[in-house]
Amino acid sequence: MTGFLTLLQREIVRFLKDAIDTIAPPTISVILFLLIFGVALGSRLGEVYGVPYIQFMMPGLLLLAIVRNAFLNPAYSLFQSRWYGNIADFLVSPLSVEQIALAIILGGVARGMLVGTLVLLAAWLLTGVSVAQPVWALGYAFAVAVAFAGLGCIVGLWTRGWEGVGAIDTFVLDPLVMLGGVFYSVEMVRGVPIIEPLTALNPFTYITEGFRTAILGGAETHVLAGLGLTLALGAICVGAALVLFRVGYHLKA
Repeated sequence: MTGFLTLLQREIVRFLKDAIDTIAPPTISVILFLLIFGVALGSRLGEVYGVPYIQFMMPGLLLLAIVRNAFLNPAYSLFQSRWYGNIADFLVSPLSVEQIALAIILGGVARGMLVGTLVLLAAWLLTGVSVAQPVWALGYAFAVAVAFAGLGCIVGLWTRGWEGVGAIDTFVLDPLVMLGGVFYSVEMVRGVPIIEPLTALNPFTYITEGFRTAILGGAETHVLAGLGLTLALGAICVGAALVLFRVGYHLKA
């Protein structure tokens, strides 16, 4: 386990050393969303599901922070290792390809959970919101981080250029998350052309709804449904990443 833990430490130190670029911007960005849409406009939007709008929006923003950071860390780390050729050092080490993949994925999980913790702390200071079901919420956040870190690992192997990671982030993740109920409920867009069907068909809507329920409280069935979808997504993404590593996809090209 020494080699595995050393590689995991490398992945964590990598984003901590560059915290001004990796940790500060996403944290500040979410805090600005809270200030503008929650503090400034929240009072005009009233309550949603019986809670102030800023508290309704907060779980979605927290999830957004976890998703993007868990995805970006392995995507850029893995592609950078391929770009500069130091991925060869990992491959000739005694580590198995599965250990290499899992260390990179867990590095993304660590970054996602760290940024999520900072966002939650900021949200508590700004809104006073508390976590209704902390065990469910923590497990949910971890499962989401694992799923999207696995996706980041896949993208880091797939892309042939730096722009590939940004393209997936912009054209896949952003629409998926923004149309996934982060800023609104399904009832709020009922009857709205285009937005309603996109929201209803978006799997992230149900992930967001379950996480919101774990944070704010509510029916446990919503949490279980969203968590089940997240675990299925995580199994697919992590499983696919392990298979790609095992067959050496783009690792030696």
